[in-house]
Amino acid sequence: MKKFIWLFLLIGFSVSIPFCYAQKKLPDPLYLNSETLDYEKLEPPAVKPKDPRTLNEKVRAKLHLPPTKKLYYHHIDRSHMPVTQDDYIEFAQDKKRKDFEIPEPDFTMSAEIIAPDPHFRVVSYNAPPGQRNIDLTKVVALRTVSSPGILSPDKKRMVYTKCFFYPKFNQTSSSAYVINTDGGDAYEVLYKTNVMQGDVNPIVSVGMDYLQQYQFKTLFPIDFSKDSEKIAFKEKVGSNVYETWQTNIIVYDFKTKEWKRLTAVREAIIYWWRQNKQIDLKDYMWDIFPIGWDKNNPDRIIVYAYAFTKEQPLFLGTWSIDYDEQKSGLVSLTSTDAQIDLNGFGLKEIKYEH
Repeated sequence: MKKFIWLFLLIGFSVSIPFCYAQKKLPDPLYLNSETLDYEKLEPPAVKPKDPRTLNEKVRAKLHLPPTKKLYYHHIDRSHMPVTQDDYIEFAQDKKRKDFEIPEPDFTMSAEIIAPDPHFRVVSYNAPPGQRNIDLTKVVALRTVSSPGILSPDKKRMVYTKCFFYPKFNQTSSSAYVINTDGGDAYEVLYKTNVMQGDVNPIVSVGMDYLQQYQFKTLFPIDFSKDSEKIAFKEKVGSNVYETWQTNIIVYDFKTKEWKRLTAVREAIIYWWRQNKQIDLKDYMWDIFPIGWDKNNPDRIIVYAYAFTKEQPLFLGTWSIDYDEQKSGLVSLTSTDAQIDLNGFGLKEIKYEH
């Protein structure tokens, strides 16, 4: 029985071998031989066979295929290509734009009025009173920082300040400059005036007399007087290590072209607290905060005074001083509701929330 089984398996195996070779018939090497093909008469097959160029060289050699460089599979139809120069010009011409005429540009000036930039608007420069200050972090990073320009009530002068940082000495100084304008609309003057139009000589300079390491003196405009003949600045003096020491008031007079530092108000505050409360402010950290010109008395400047404690600043009163420094007085010991006259103009950027 076993002999019959082995004989049956042997006969079946011998019959299957020729059948497998018949299924794996090799392709005709002449079909892809570039030397024997007539490419003019050859038409592409209906079904694209596997690209022989993807085979490596050993497999191509076994299949008797020519090297890859000699193989041309796709037939290129050159019957529609131009032959002469005239054919090329005719072929390259765009029929759709052949008769298209380009209009000549019009360079005449438009009579339309340019609308103001909606991102800026004219506001009172000193609103809210006494809140504008210079950012010392920007001064150290940028070396030079300018304040926003303030326009006088008569719109004939614009003043701005610049702060300079000297990294070798860690010192900061400041100067104020004026630009004379022709008046007119406040928005146009502020928006179009360039700082390069101003005088190179400053009207006020602080911190430039000598070099002192870690010292800073900065100027920032407070406001113009009502008659546009004077402008008040606040000068901050201090150290880059210990921050602000004190704040001073500087007033520049455009008639006399001179400026003065109003120190009498600080002396008056120290004297009053020593005589009435037996407190010597020289032993404490305190400072003044100039707010602006008095609305009830246009020749005087309102000042708030505070002493610094660990918890909350102690209010030392509302004081005033005239620009001639003839008299300093206490306005109120408890109230900060002094009426401030807003004279100068400035531009404020409007930020829209999307």
